[in-house]
Formats: sequence, C-alpha cells, structure tokens
Amino acid sequence: MKAPTIAAILMSGLSLLLGINPAQAQAPQDFVGNWTVEGGPLGACSINLSGQAMGGQLKATTYTCVGPMSFAWAWAPNGTGLSILGTNNFPIATLRPSRGVLVGQLNDGSLVTLKPASGQRIGAPRLAQPPAAAPGQRENCRRRYDNDRCAEATDLVPPFTGNGPVRVQALNQLNIRAGEDMKSTVIGKLEVGQCFLVEACRQTPQWGLRCRVPVGDSGKKGYVIKYFSDQTGDYIVFSNQCR
Repeated sequence: MKAPTIAAILMSGLSLLLGINPAQAQAPQDFVGNWTVEGGPLGACSINLSGQAMGGQLKATTYTCVGPMSFAWAWAPNGTGLSILGTNNFPIATLRPSRGVLVGQLNDGSLVTLKPASGQRIGAPRLAQPPAAAPGQRENCRRRYDNDRCAEATDLVPPFTGNGPVRVQALNQLNIRAGEDMKSTVIGKLEVGQCFLVEACRQTPQWGLRCRVPVGDSGKKGYVIKYFSDQTGDYIVFSNQCR
C-alpha cells in the first residue's frame, strides 16, 4: 500500500481539527505558508499561517506588522476563506480568495490584501467551469470577473443613467481613481460584491469606457472601469444591477 503524502496527512489533520469537508473548493492547507500583507496601517509586513495547531488553534505569526495585524496569533478557515484571530479568538481580519490573493478587511475597516509568498495557489470558488480553450485562444465571450461565466447581454453594455444614478455591483475589487486617466491617483476602493452608484459613463479616446461614481459620503467623484482584459480573456468587472 502506498504511504500517504505529507500534503495528504496535513489536509486530513486540518479537516478533522476544524470540521472542514475536504471536498470544499478551497482546502485549508492551501492557505498554509508565508504571505505578504498590503493595505491598512501596516507598512512593510508579512504573516505566516502555520499548519500546526496550538491549543486547538492554527498558529499565525506576523513580522514587522503594526496596527490590528500585530496582535494576530491564530487563524481559522471560515467556509469562504479564512479569519485571522487575536486575543480571545477575536477576529482581526476576514479574508476570501480572489484571483490568486486573499482580500478582505481588518477590524478597523481598512482594506487588506494577502499575496502568496510561498507558492500558494488559491482562487475564488468557480460556480461553473468554462470550456477549455485551445492554447493561445480566448473564450468567445466577455466574462464576469467573479466566476468566469459568460456575462449576460444586459451586463455587457454600460449601465443606463438617463434617469439618474444606477445601482450596480462590483464583481472584483475596484480602484476608484481621481480622473479618467488610468494613471491618476487612487482615491477609494470597492470590495467584491459591494453595491455602488454609477452616475454616468463615457468612452474616452485613450482609456476606453470610464464610469463616474461618488466616493463614499465625501461629495467627491471618481472613476472606475467597466471592462478589463488580460492574457486569459475579456471581462466585465461590475454588474449593471445590485442583487
């Protein structure tokens, strides 16, 4: 009989310890390793998520972190991602996979991103597996950024704003920039699943479609993208309605 691998032993141990079903889209051991922390009042910061349990908790160790993350000592999968815990198991941060990184918020409301530093491979659970394309060939549709499904026709066009602002929903973390120029300053962020208002959209000669949005309650206005393309395909990054 073939001996179990270290990875299999780790997966089994974490699943038994935490009551996690191994058939979940993101297995607990996928989070184990070193991560670079970006965002919030953290400065240069990193965290190690250990596969070893201490007192029934998986150990977390931070390096050069300040703010809430400096109090991290444990972590736990939470079904959609993971929580980083402090004293008395108080949640310091809640994060979920999003296209190869972990995104979420600290308990002070700051946005935070964890980038793999040990070769971890993670991603948002797929609701549907798109058909495989030939090497170098893109799927013949513009896809939703959150699940890779072909977007519906009603979401492929800019939101109609003839009768005032339209309430839409972010499919990915979006930067709000001060101007239409993609090199302009980032003045806000929108989280995955967050609903927000679009006041108007305009096709710019250099930067493509840009949509004007309010920035919180500050009275400021900023701009977000509607479409995005990379080597894997063409995407929409917000839906034209909020559900």
